[in-house]
Amino acid sequence: MKMKAALLHGAHDWRIEEIDSPVNNDDELLISIRACGVCHSELHQWDEKIPTLDYPRFIGHEAAGIVKQSGNNIKKFKNGDRVGIWIFGKGFAEEVTVKEEQVFPLADDISFEEGALAEPISCTTNALLKTNLQLSDTVALVGTGFMGLILLQQLKHQGVSKIIAIDVRDEILEKCGQLGAEYILNPMKVDVAREIKELTDGRGVDAAFEVGGVQGTLDLVPQITRMEGKVVIFGYHPGKRIINDLGYWNWMAFDIINGHFRNMETILDGARRGMDMVNTKKIDMNTLITHKYKLDEIEEAFSAAKYKPDGFIKSVITI
Repeated sequence: MKMKAALLHGAHDWRIEEIDSPVNNDDELLISIRACGVCHSELHQWDEKIPTLDYPRFIGHEAAGIVKQSGNNIKKFKNGDRVGIWIFGKGFAEEVTVKEEQVFPLADDISFEEGALAEPISCTTNALLKTNLQLSDTVALVGTGFMGLILLQQLKHQGVSKIIAIDVRDEILEKCGQLGAEYILNPMKVDVAREIKELTDGRGVDAAFEVGGVQGTLDLVPQITRMEGKVVIFGYHPGKRIINDLGYWNWMAFDIINGHFRNMETILDGARRGMDMVNTKKIDMNTLITHKYKLDEIEEAFSAAKYKPDGFIKSVITI
């Protein structure tokens, strides 16, 4: 059997190819993919051909679909079930095989596009659990794109007193207000550090999540966090970054938290918890999916993720 897949042969060089369909073993499920999200962490290998990586690349790790065939040892799922999945790649294709522990039920009233986002929800969920926020904490989100907007919605369930959303795009800040941020600040228009001092009686926030993944967001978090407060490095940083004054970070005794995980058991537990929140509508992923593309429009989907046209939050490939 053959299937269609998008393979990345080099910078901006996508090719839709007919390749062999995967075959599941007794401990795997064969999933017919219906949607796969474009992740910010994939952009660098698409925007330039990186010498240390092998091409062609078969990427895509935010997927959902329907169980096409379940192995003989599968207990929790059956053919025809709607599921979100956590995969290591190969998501920009018609089919993929996965282990049972990488599969999560998807409610009938949740779209495949929403269900495809188990992986990013796992990231936000585990970062929040690791940060261990306390009741009535004041929290700043520095960079409120797609991941920041998931964090914002989850924070609303954690008993924090104030959520301060910081971004350079007014349309994103408007969305933050709609989703429950108490304060929205644009650093292109106001002195964010001064505004936050006023909002926190001169102390700074209890926890600042660096979400943007750029030097500017990394520079801002120490300016707005209180002494012994929590600085969460959540943004994805594929290149060189500089901490401009490590002595200040030391003096302020920040609790520096790496918001990333590599232990698979932890990752899958975060995905399970996050998908529960999606299925029970504790968080709304549909409002974050702004741009949808077909498989043969994958170049446009990646370009939208990089250049962020008006209204952009998240692009998803539908298959």
